[in-house]
Amino acid sequence: MTETLRIEHLSKTFPGQAALVDVSLEVQPGEVHALVGQNGSGKSTLIKILAGYHQPDAGASAWVNGNPLTLGDGQAAAAAGIRFVHQDLGLVGSISTVENLALTTGYKTGFGGRIHWGDEVARAKEAMANLGFADLDVKAPVLTLSPAQRTTVAIARALVGWEQRCSLLILDEPTATLPGDDVERLFDVIRRLKARGIPILYVSHHLEEVFALADTVTVLRDARRIASVPVATLNHDSLIELIVGHTIDETAASQNTREGEPVLHVEALSGGGLHHLDLDVYPGEIVGLAGITGSGRNDVLGLISGQMPRATGDVRVGNDMVANFRPRSALDAGVAFVTAERAVRGAVASMTVRENLTLCDVSPHFVGGRLRRGRERDESHEWIDKLSIKTSSTESLIGSLSGGNQQKVMFGKALRLKPKVFLLDEPTQGIDVGAKDQIHALIDDAAKDGMAVVVASSDTEELVRLCNRVVIFVEGRVIAELTGAAITVEAIQHTQLQTSRRAS
Repeated sequence: MTETLRIEHLSKTFPGQAALVDVSLEVQPGEVHALVGQNGSGKSTLIKILAGYHQPDAGASAWVNGNPLTLGDGQAAAAAGIRFVHQDLGLVGSISTVENLALTTGYKTGFGGRIHWGDEVARAKEAMANLGFADLDVKAPVLTLSPAQRTTVAIARALVGWEQRCSLLILDEPTATLPGDDVERLFDVIRRLKARGIPILYVSHHLEEVFALADTVTVLRDARRIASVPVATLNHDSLIELIVGHTIDETAASQNTREGEPVLHVEALSGGGLHHLDLDVYPGEIVGLAGITGSGRNDVLGLISGQMPRATGDVRVGNDMVANFRPRSALDAGVAFVTAERAVRGAVASMTVRENLTLCDVSPHFVGGRLRRGRERDESHEWIDKLSIKTSSTESLIGSLSGGNQQKVMFGKALRLKPKVFLLDEPTQGIDVGAKDQIHALIDDAAKDGMAVVVASSDTEELVRLCNRVVIFVEGRVIAELTGAAITVEAIQHTQLQTSRRAS
């Protein structure tokens, strides 16, 4: 049987870095083939070479359905029938599904070039119905659709004319920004595609998706292919070991005895979707915030750190009151905040690693009224070494780093302030399992150093791994608190579900 896609001896070298080293890959007809690995392992580089964004090093070969493929040539990939759905879906939000689908093939026109809108609408409805979205309003602007609907529109656009022109569908982190319910709907779409015999190369950080969807998984580590094996031969632990090269400690945090006075005191806090939260967090304690989107969990850290205005309530760090809607006041009181929106509100893409690390406080490096770059670089090197940040230089733009290493820079920016309270919103969102383990170790160390740590996360396994206490929110209020051995994935999910049902 001829492989749908076959790649041999693919390498790619950037200045000072090997991004891919002698990688071979085969995707069989009709299979879902997962591609996994830590950030910086080479996944994105491989996809970008297939798409024609990067040129490979000499010596690589590729075939699609037995026919030679020129790697690094986007037009050749399109002619061979390779279709891509990237994280940035490439949709035009202000126009409809009908019009977005036509961006690929053009419109059916009649006399005088008039568009046959009836035919176009019917074609769009059929395309969406084939993917399980028969009820979607194909005339509505795409920006009004749900995340899963938009992703499905992008898939439908990629599949237009599949029988005549398409060979392989590549989905690059399709669930990265989807809430849980939308993930399940997208899974249904992928299973429909598989039932139609459409081969899919599926790139993801989420290992549960690999086990739910894929037939085969290829693991990249440090730019090399480590394995290509049937998913049925693996379990969660063995796949993690292939990805990171060693086992990972996922032991739950032990119960912490609260001693002394709380570092963080929150009383009657309201704002956004949150109603009258009372919360104390003690030195060395890691408190988790759980709840579905819209439960109020999302607003807590913003209200404490001054990113959002409070409607009511007080926030105190030790004896210092934190002023309402004043991030500077929170910072001065000893509050450090790492946002979930790293690319938008955390890292400054136009700045270097050094500049991002020292951004919140450059005063230690001002001498005689001048900023001493040498001293700033020396401190940056210390944090790069301490946090094991992979970067070629302190002067590299932060956007050149993998997601996990960018997040470590955000941690360094916060930790160098020696905070009393460390607030973390979705600390491992969008990063791979190896970097996730490293981030968890940094959070553990922060608690050991006596900080009061608060982690808001939609990842229940993360909360179980990290927290001494988990506070669960429904409809803006705390409805349960779990401690020690009572903190389990099942307990968190069950509490949210049962209480949500009663509330509804």
